[in-house]
Amino acid sequence: MAGSNRHGEGSPRRIEGQGDKLPAIVMANHLLEGDVVFLADSGWTLDPSKARVAYDAETADAMEAEGKAALAANMVVDPYLVPVDIEGSGLPVARHFRDAMRQKGPSIHPDMGKQAEYETPA
Repeated sequence: MAGSNRHGEGSPRRIEGQGDKLPAIVMANHLLEGDVVFLADSGWTLDPSKARVAYDAETADAMEAEGKAALAANMVVDPYLVPVDIEGSGLPVARHFRDAMRQKGPSIHPDMGKQAEYETPA
């Protein structure tokens, strides 16, 4: 169906006037486990649907600072802002191929393991 996302609703949302930078989430790797994690309202999560979303530059800057603080505290590695589109279900979906692959999890068995536990982009 043209113009629909995988939930049969309208096209993913982008914030007008912000180019390709917003909305955004913070993605990193857990220092000890190596898993891809997302900055949530309270700490870090494996579930991409629980990622906190920045819709403005001030929030994005604050989230990026939280990621840097977590890096300094040896909780995560390589925290960075990831531009996303928001699906009709509310799921933030990374726009860049590399980040979308990281968000989906290991691709050899997407029906097994951590990536099977959470909603991920199609």
